[in-house]
Amino acid sequence: MFYNAPAQFKKSDKSPTVQFLQKRGYKFQDTTDKEESARMMRRWPDTLYYNTTYVARLLGSPTIPISFSRIEYVDGKYQVSPTISLGLGYTWFTGNFIFNENDKISIDPKLFFGLVADVGLQNDFSFKELTGIFAGGFVGFGNFSLFSGYDFMTRSPSIGLGGRIDLYTVSQNFMRPIGKVKELRKHKKRAVPIEDE
Repeated sequence: MFYNAPAQFKKSDKSPTVQFLQKRGYKFQDTTDKEESARMMRRWPDTLYYNTTYVARLLGSPTIPISFSRIEYVDGKYQVSPTISLGLGYTWFTGNFIFNENDKISIDPKLFFGLVADVGLQNDFSFKELTGIFAGGFVGFGNFSLFSGYDFMTRSPSIGLGGRIDLYTVSQNFMRPIGKVKELRKHKKRAVPIEDE
């Protein structure tokens, strides 16, 4: 005996690449809403192809910043505090991406920058008290970033060095193209178009 799940619980038959594109407003050529299709085609190329490099003005993703130490300006003096802190933020980055035929997106990031807020969990390598509440921005290459902002507990400007876990590295669904998407180089004649299937 087989049980038929309600429609809302059925898994989508669309490929992960098609689902990714539809969530980001891409309209395939066979859409019935011509006005909406024309509006989105100003943002996306008419046809997207597998194994073709695309670039947008910026790419974006939520991020988890991790800072290991900070330089703070307290009472007219600079001091280094060994603080481990975790938080949340959003990163924008330059780079390009490729839709692969195995439904994975290859992303080649270059320069990162963004906004973060985090909480200091450790000071002098003990977990006895909350040591900082930080809000600011960052800039970086790869996984390492220079953080700069304001610590509300010490009431001082702060600079830190640390890393990030950009959530698009965990799941490609967190990656969002911002601005017009275009081919970095013209697609090859044998490139396979991405179809709504």
